[in-house]
Amino acid sequence: MTVPLLLHSGRGRPIWEPKPEVRNVPGRTEKVNVMTHAGKMLAGAVVTVMLALGFSGAAAAKSLADSRAVTGGLISVGIALEVAEKCPEISTRTIKGYSFLNSLKSQARKEGFSDAEIEAYVDDKAEKEKLIAKARAYMKSKGVDGSTASYCKLGREEIAANTQAGALMRAR
Repeated sequence: MTVPLLLHSGRGRPIWEPKPEVRNVPGRTEKVNVMTHAGKMLAGAVVTVMLALGFSGAAAAKSLADSRAVTGGLISVGIALEVAEKCPEISTRTIKGYSFLNSLKSQARKEGFSDAEIEAYVDDKAEKEKLIAKARAYMKSKGVDGSTASYCKLGREEIAANTQAGALMRAR
């Protein structure tokens, strides 16, 4: 009987011994397969990893809206876009912006979200409105009153402070 390659410990010894061991149980005799020490350790590691993944999956955000990294990043992008739109002295760093959006998508994937879930979140109008409201509340807290000068001032401050939104903008 050959043992599949995946069941080897790497030293030519199988992790699962195909030799049955005879155990005497009152009233009958049983033959059972014996697992080597390496096999027991591997089985323990597999169980540990599965439990960790299960619990982290349960503890993970149920919606991308619950992911601080993703929502915070999208808010930063929104701030950069609105400031660049309202202030003629500031423009967006387009390539850096696309790169940052790709990193947010990667982060969402790391958090266990599928591409379909990510696209659904990005296309959700209600979620967009929530993000816009958060971005505008932040800008208002920083002194934006709707005037071009206030947008330009915020943009220069964000660039100088090297915030995520500031990193996505450049002064002309």
